[in-house]
Amino acid sequence: MTRESLGEGIRLVNEKRRALARLFGLRKNENVTISGKDALLISQIAFYDDVPRFTTKVHELCDELEERVKKGTNLANGAKRILIAGTPMAVPNWKLHHVVETSGGSVVCEESCVGTRYFTNLADESGDDVESQLAAIAERYIHIPCACFTPNDDRLRNVVDYAREYEADGVIDYTLSFCHDYNVEHHLLRKRLEAEGIPVMHVETDYSMGDVGQLTTRVKAFLETLD
Repeated sequence: MTRESLGEGIRLVNEKRRALARLFGLRKNENVTISGKDALLISQIAFYDDVPRFTTKVHELCDELEERVKKGTNLANGAKRILIAGTPMAVPNWKLHHVVETSGGSVVCEESCVGTRYFTNLADESGDDVESQLAAIAERYIHIPCACFTPNDDRLRNVVDYAREYEADGVIDYTLSFCHDYNVEHHLLRKRLEAEGIPVMHVETDYSMGDVGQLTTRVKAFLETLD
């Protein structure tokens, strides 16, 4: 590891994060130009794809989405806008997004480490030696508002802010089975969202398809309660 190679790595990953931030920025548009499930897949691919290639392709996609915005394209007319918060969703975890988007909803944002937490904040690129560069990387990661940290007021505030920014009609707080940190924190998040007048439901599930029917019933009922 050298100062040059580590510096280049920091720069490349920052560029990847900027590309993802651009994609999520386009999801704030009133008209939905990309499905939540497709956007989730892109965020998941970010973890293992070649970094320069991924960054280039995401910018190409964003160029296409900007054209859709100009044309007034809307893939989800009348759908309720949903923010999904909570446990990260790794490949092939698309179940909840699929349920929401086949039940009259549209997922417009993911507040998770496979979502906003992955690209929010960049590592400082100004370090001129390996020690300062490693410190910059650590500094960036230690401020991620994950449920494994306490107190975690930043995450509660972020979910509220994202719900406003993405004009979400409601929030689904997702917990992967046995992910106890997020299960415990749901109590605090629910209180904060309800105090802000933002509808919220809690979903705890796993990777299996055995509860799809039950989830669909619950999600449809939640969507029907949204103004």
